[in-house]
Amino acid sequence: MIEVIPMNICQENDYSFLTLSKAKKLLEINKMLTQSLQLEEVLKNLITAASELVTVTDTFMIYLYDEFTGKLQLSEAIGVEIEPLKKLVLSPGESITGKVFLEKKAKLFKSEQEIDTYMSNMSERNYQYYFEGVLRKKIKSAFCVPIIYQDTCLGVLMVDNFSQDGVFSRADLEVIQIIADQSAIALEHSRVYHNLLQKNEMLSNTISIHKKFYQYIIEGEGIGRILQLLESLIGSKVVHHETNSYHQNSNDYPIVRGHEILGVLELARPFETFPEFEQLIIEHACSAIALELTKDSALLEQEFQLRHEIFNQLLNGLTNYDQKRILHYLQWNEVNDLQCIIIEGSVKTLWDQNKLKDKQWLVLSIENMLKTICGNSFIVTNTFQLIVVLPDMKEYQLQQIINGIEAVAGKKKEILVGIGRKTSIPQFSISYNEAIQSIHYAKVTKASRIVEYAKLGMERLFHEIEPQRKEIFIQDKIGKLLKTDYVLVETLLCFINNNKNHKGTANELHIHGNTLYYRLKKIEEILQIDLNCEKEWVDIVIATQLYVASHKE
Repeated sequence: MIEVIPMNICQENDYSFLTLSKAKKLLEINKMLTQSLQLEEVLKNLITAASELVTVTDTFMIYLYDEFTGKLQLSEAIGVEIEPLKKLVLSPGESITGKVFLEKKAKLFKSEQEIDTYMSNMSERNYQYYFEGVLRKKIKSAFCVPIIYQDTCLGVLMVDNFSQDGVFSRADLEVIQIIADQSAIALEHSRVYHNLLQKNEMLSNTISIHKKFYQYIIEGEGIGRILQLLESLIGSKVVHHETNSYHQNSNDYPIVRGHEILGVLELARPFETFPEFEQLIIEHACSAIALELTKDSALLEQEFQLRHEIFNQLLNGLTNYDQKRILHYLQWNEVNDLQCIIIEGSVKTLWDQNKLKDKQWLVLSIENMLKTICGNSFIVTNTFQLIVVLPDMKEYQLQQIINGIEAVAGKKKEILVGIGRKTSIPQFSISYNEAIQSIHYAKVTKASRIVEYAKLGMERLFHEIEPQRKEIFIQDKIGKLLKTDYVLVETLLCFINNNKNHKGTANELHIHGNTLYYRLKKIEEILQIDLNCEKEWVDIVIATQLYVASHKE
């Protein structure tokens, strides 16, 4: 029968099982266990003390719990073959050791049969290691006590005898339990001490690594050298990706500045699987890369400023000397003509002003896209607009470019595009102004998000007319209608857009043909015109188009 001994095996002030010599020895052991903070020394002292107090033993074994693996492993022993037992990895609840650890109660075994019953759930592999470790002997009697600190089991102490059954007494177990209780305090102190040493060492190492990363930045080594150092320190491949988005549940680790994603590091495995020290190294590398990217961003802003100055020179006219210098800078040595494209967000801005890299990422992404289609381009930013200057662009490339711009900006971000005509370099300002007029027309009419100036009709002329003259013409031709019911204005606009097609107009307005007829007659009555008169019809069309171009609502 197995005798289960509660943790509080001794009643208060009940030490009847102790002889004077054992009591003195326990006091000496208590002093000895608290003299060292080195784990190996504490364990050896524990084994030595236990063997001196219980002399009928063949083996003493200490198993400690590893929080990282969740297993019990041999830490110190006498009377056994150490190497096979070092391979023994026991789960909580497995064999005698695992059960005592899990239940936190001492157990006394008086027969081989009782021991076999408790060891019956040991895995075949573990039993093989165990059997080799105890020199292929069968245990006749044994006891096992938990090593507990503040209700946390740190491990167990196993005592075996191979000679005879029932050799151990309750007094033996109680003595070892006292030693185990004393050793628990020493083990915990040792653990805390070693954790502090590790943290201090880790802090010292991370400071050193931090300095190495930032030294690369100071020396201008770039992100490549930072990644090389990181790979050598964590022993695995790392790839840097320039992106402004980050998806969790992947091997990507974000490079962050404030609330802004500057890029990601693609790791060989999830960040959480790296040891704590390597996680700190990765974090330091990301901080260094973020600083490097911020530095690069500042340089890029200077580049953008220079581009803006060059753009203004293109607009204001160039001497032959300046033109050659600019064309050489832009690598446009064989350029004959230029074309301007202006891009703007329809609802939202193209980039977030509060994000350092957002605008720069968009500009560089569009530049890279354009290189694959038409070679070198020239992009500047103006408030919330992107201005793209394209040299010697072919007709078939235009749609590819528009598709590419929409792909880079993203489908969720509706964009407006205004496209000027091709002009010679000295007349580039004409193409720019045409692009401005085209994007203005796209904003006002909302008929198309992409407007080419070359395909506009009389709308081109509207911009040449003074606003006051346009307003006078509008009032003369349709002013009376504008002061009445807006439904009639909407009907006239729809009738014009459908090229006087009655059926198409009625369908678009979701009204009956008779209702449309009534409204058109009402319009003729108010304006005192005949819609079938070609001259009066043209005047009305021009007036309504001027009205649409001049009024956003």
